[in-house]
Amino acid sequence: MRMTEQQFESIQNKRNNAEKRTLQLDKTKSDVCVPQLNKNVSTGELKRISERDSKTILKCEISGMAPSVNHYWVASGKKRFLSNKARDFHDLIRSIVPAHKSIARLKLEVTFHFPNRQCRDIDNYLKATIDSLVKCGLCVDDEQFDELVVKRGNIIKGGLIQLHVSEI
Repeated sequence: MRMTEQQFESIQNKRNNAEKRTLQLDKTKSDVCVPQLNKNVSTGELKRISERDSKTILKCEISGMAPSVNHYWVASGKKRFLSNKARDFHDLIRSIVPAHKSIARLKLEVTFHFPNRQCRDIDNYLKATIDSLVKCGLCVDDEQFDELVVKRGNIIKGGLIQLHVSEI
């Protein structure tokens, strides 16, 4: 038995109306709760609470630089492979970072200290860094990183990467 277009549209309208009502209820509940929370807690206290609740998993410095996304893969025909630079960087991280196998939601703060003043996009170096943290066993999947803070640091000869990973 097939539905007519009118029946189908009426079902869709009922679903849309139900979703709108649910969203409106959630919004009103949220609007009521937020001012109450703001009365009870100052911003300084919120900052201290969030800092206290986070658990540091990793804090380290790695001399050298991660390969850029431009040098991360090598193409051979239609296939793509990790480049030698990428594999070497993964091995370096694996030798420094212990396997933690965290399943928690994570925050990554990374500072890239480049070796010279060459113009670089700092986001191009993030892929290799996060992938290597997963491959060394720090976490299960790179999907776990909910917060990323990426900074460009001072120029340091040879390059340096500062990592700070914490649970949220």
